[in-house]
Amino acid sequence: MEQKSASMQIIDQTQYAIIHFTGYLEYGLIESLKKELQDNVLLANKHCIINTTHVKNVDSTGFGMMVNLAKKVALQQKKVAIIIVDDFIQKLFTISQCDKVFPIVTSEEEAIAILQQTYQAELSLDEY
Repeated sequence: MEQKSASMQIIDQTQYAIIHFTGYLEYGLIESLKKELQDNVLLANKHCIINTTHVKNVDSTGFGMMVNLAKKVALQQKKVAIIIVDDFIQKLFTISQCDKVFPIVTSEEEAIAILQQTYQAELSLDEY
């Protein structure tokens, strides 16, 4: 039986940071990730790409962690793009209408392009 775990790697670029999540973003597995995100100075005043390509499952706790991170970046007047290739994770963002607040893309190239252009969301953070 596979041992469930969650991990995160933050890659610091000049204008943005890429956060690669891996594994199971579930209750009991992500507490250290949440703390690391709160304490990480690399994320201050930078655009952000959240990459979920290697995420195997997300529960409400993991989903909340990603949404809170995206909100934190947006409240700093910085752009965020979220890479999602998994149908289940895509449905979570659609059902919650997060896809109307944050751009959802399927590749890092698309995410970088979003950060380099003006993006107009269907819903603002205030409306959400």
